[in-house]
Amino acid sequence: MHLIPQVTSRAALCALLLSAPFGAAAAQVGPAQAPPQTRATAVSRDPAIAFLSSYGLGNFSAFYVDALSSWLQAQAQYEAGDYLEAKSTLDALWSAHPTGHPSWGNLPTQPFGINIGSPPCYYALRMLSDATDWRVAHPEFTGAQRTGRLTVVLVGRSSGVEPQNLQDLQQGTGVPVQHTLDPALLEGGSEIVHDSLRLFREYVLAATEGGLEIDVNVLHLPNLQLDVHADALPGRYFAGLSDANQLWPAVSQQDIAETDWWWILYPSHVPEQHADFQSAEFVTGGMGTGPTGTSPYFIIDDRWLVRKPPHIGSGPYSKIEREAYLPQWLQHEFFHHLFRTYPEFGLEASSHQWFDPGTWPPDFVGRYEPDYFHEALFKRLQTATPPLTSALRYATAGAPWHLFGVPDLLGVYQHTPVQNNWHTGMIQFGPQLEWQNQAGVDWNLGDDIANGLLTTGPDCPYFGNGWPGSKFDLVLERDDLGDFTGQLLGFSFFGALYERIGP
Repeated sequence: MHLIPQVTSRAALCALLLSAPFGAAAAQVGPAQAPPQTRATAVSRDPAIAFLSSYGLGNFSAFYVDALSSWLQAQAQYEAGDYLEAKSTLDALWSAHPTGHPSWGNLPTQPFGINIGSPPCYYALRMLSDATDWRVAHPEFTGAQRTGRLTVVLVGRSSGVEPQNLQDLQQGTGVPVQHTLDPALLEGGSEIVHDSLRLFREYVLAATEGGLEIDVNVLHLPNLQLDVHADALPGRYFAGLSDANQLWPAVSQQDIAETDWWWILYPSHVPEQHADFQSAEFVTGGMGTGPTGTSPYFIIDDRWLVRKPPHIGSGPYSKIEREAYLPQWLQHEFFHHLFRTYPEFGLEASSHQWFDPGTWPPDFVGRYEPDYFHEALFKRLQTATPPLTSALRYATAGAPWHLFGVPDLLGVYQHTPVQNNWHTGMIQFGPQLEWQNQAGVDWNLGDDIANGLLTTGPDCPYFGNGWPGSKFDLVLERDDLGDFTGQLLGFSFFGALYERIGP
């Protein structure tokens, strides 16, 4: 067995992120039935009325209108700094339609092709409520303790074999094609990207209790062309990057060192223009780990921000829909990362376990996916060790690599959990610098400590696997705010941490 198994990019992607969450209604079209509790929509909520009127306002229940109206009004109040007013708006909504109530799941999720989340606006409303409650509870707040960088990589081109029909997809055949990034992602200083992230950034600030503010850096690589593929597994279609790790050699070492999180947006390879796929669902993204093997990345195709895939709506996204839905996708992927960062809580011991209500911890309440996330945050993660602010910082800019020489790295390292003899080993001289594991397999290492690395070569069994197999990324200890302490924690290899456990 190997040190850590190679996982393909596709296998690492989140398959269920595109499906309706546990408890969501199956109804998709037509007028919705109003639940027993409804509230009149105020005149000040005209944006919701104007948006829905083009579809016929009478086709929507008072509940559906109220959800969208409350979201838009509270969002505007929040962005204006009127946190008390935003809280009042949200509290009134939750009083009429409590969190976790079955009536949310009875709302239509795609009326007339609209996508504002499933249940409608529910994720965005819960996230905004958490952010608003934190702001109201901390009126003295003037700025985050630390800043983390999210680099949004806009890949200029992609190329691959495009299936023309279902048989092509199943056989891996088709015609060679090239794609270019949708220009909408570049317009107005990448306004679409920033719109998609606005609520998520506020949510992270609140989740870390003011510890971490996310700074967004858009990195456009117009001349970069990455390989894409499309294929099918039982019950699931895929169209995405063949290997996300092919991106990293094109990113500067400075950007890598300064980035904590990544969002990769690449030209779509979904063959939706062909008859067999016009209503098909394709998995095109999810959550993985970045160039150091520790920093997280979100990944999705460019169309995800521009048009609604057929399984969650139809037509191009409006600004309202994008800002209501994209937080749902981002939160889903974010919690995958949080749950793998804190495995001791068992909150995702199996993939998407929260879709089975029998797996919810007994002290969790609610019904829908964002209810689970809310409970996980406030009942587990905010009191975890290390603190969230520290655990979510991965940038290495300013790391004191000058303090370390090769003798400081010698010793025993171990992966947790230990699953085989490849998970424990030593960095040693024998006669040159090398790694040797308890299975008796060894390979040479090169000194690139000045860049936080030990390099591997052709004698490493993982060297042919591209970027992740070419190096050990040194990992330094961090304090509660994520600042470096000057102590070596271990190294990361293929996304797994090997902690130093002895000399």
